[in-house]
Amino acid sequence: MDEQTSEKRRSPAWGRLLLISVVALLVAGTGIVLLPRDSGTPPTVSFSVSALADASADTRKLQESAAGLMAAAGSGSQTAALDDAVTLLTTQSRALLPPSPAASMTSDNKDTATEATPASVVAGLIASGRQRLDDAREADGGTARLLAAVGSAQLLQGEKLAAAWQVPVPLPTSSGIPSATTPAVTTPAAHQCPSVSPTPDATAATTDAALAATVRSEQEAIYVYQVALKRLDAGATAQAAKDLAVHERLLQQAEALTRRNCGDVPTREAGYRLPAQFAEDPAAGLGALESDSLQGFGDLIALSTGETRDWAASSLLAAVRRSVDWGATLAALPGLEVDDDDLPPLPTPTPSRTPTPSSE
Repeated sequence: MDEQTSEKRRSPAWGRLLLISVVALLVAGTGIVLLPRDSGTPPTVSFSVSALADASADTRKLQESAAGLMAAAGSGSQTAALDDAVTLLTTQSRALLPPSPAASMTSDNKDTATEATPASVVAGLIASGRQRLDDAREADGGTARLLAAVGSAQLLQGEKLAAAWQVPVPLPTSSGIPSATTPAVTTPAAHQCPSVSPTPDATAATTDAALAATVRSEQEAIYVYQVALKRLDAGATAQAAKDLAVHERLLQQAEALTRRNCGDVPTREAGYRLPAQFAEDPAAGLGALESDSLQGFGDLIALSTGETRDWAASSLLAAVRRSVDWGATLAALPGLEVDDDDLPPLPTPTPSRTPTPSSE
């Protein structure tokens, strides 16, 4: 009796075939694809995603180290410089937050229990800044721009802290992007360009348009510095004359890159509008001029590759340094227009749970 009942409960062969047919029809009708089980091989991570994850991890560690050092610091100029560093690193950490948990897993984020010191914070800022600038050479356009902005600010903030704490700035261990006042551009070899080169649209997001805007910016800078030399006091005249020579070389380099890119070099105008505060404070006007040029260098980083991008990234760093020298505030993301209110908040650290004692 049990054997007969068992036989009745078994699905006949035609029943199993019918079930398979129904599943096949559902797959064909709904577009569902049956995938094999995951082999365990992680998906390939692009260089840009990896570079952003590394930047996010390094910046967050620096922010935590600087904040911890700030809590133990006293008052004075050193504390003020450290407070600026914490604010800068906090903004950068928010801007670098990965869009998804998967992105944050691409970086080797190994926690270290070492206690922060002034020397370690300076060394960390300098090393991270140089690495971000180096990674900007190979990353995708928008990512390269963000990395160059973060790297430039971290490098200069590290130098600022080193001066406040009288800590030596570590020497670079690799070539990377140079931090010289005037980046170098090799003389382009002779090459053929189209006989007619259309004038780029000033609003177009192209390398030609970005180079043309950079040329115009340098033309304007030369004019403003020439006027400033007649209005600055004796102490600032030498620095202005030095920066004027820098902008004259930058203009020549920007024009050379434009010709190499087969673009038309914009002609100089008879005059340019002076910064708003120039009449009352020429030095502050020069700081505003240098700060205004950062957006153009950021555009060129995002829209170019190779030697042009290297030049733009070096020029961005040098322009940020000149703006700070003339009294402008060091922005957390130079070359980017970012509203802090639009950035996501940093995640709140989850407190570790204390194991509940056993009731045994």
